[in-house]
Amino acid sequence: MCLSMRHSLLPIVILAAGIGGCGKSGSGSEAVKAPGRSGDVWEIDRAADRAAMPGAVLAYTNGLHVVVLDGKEVFAGMTRFEAESRLDGARAIKLAGGLEALLVPAGEEKLDLRFSSGESIALLKKKTPKQN
Repeated sequence: MCLSMRHSLLPIVILAAGIGGCGKSGSGSEAVKAPGRSGDVWEIDRAADRAAMPGAVLAYTNGLHVVVLDGKEVFAGMTRFEAESRLDGARAIKLAGGLEALLVPAGEEKLDLRFSSGESIALLKKKTPKQN
């Protein structure tokens, strides 16, 4: 194969590799449009004590520091997670690297975000201007 032909094939190979990498990630999440209707917004408890900080760090690094719950769907930013409902009312979310997060009801205005690695932090329901 001549050198000039190799150079002309290089952009095609790069484009094909880029297109092949697009799509769903292995974490069970996918980028989507914003939810069609409004859901409940939950954010980490910023007043949590120092013992909860490892859970806060995991929440931030996995994009779960603020989530929207809309029916059975869980959104973190523009990522929709495939949440599995559990009998106790918890929702399980598969994350990258085999990590799992549970959203566990802990009261009317509170959820516990528990990671399979042992860390946890409270999520508080964000009040809308109408609720204040």
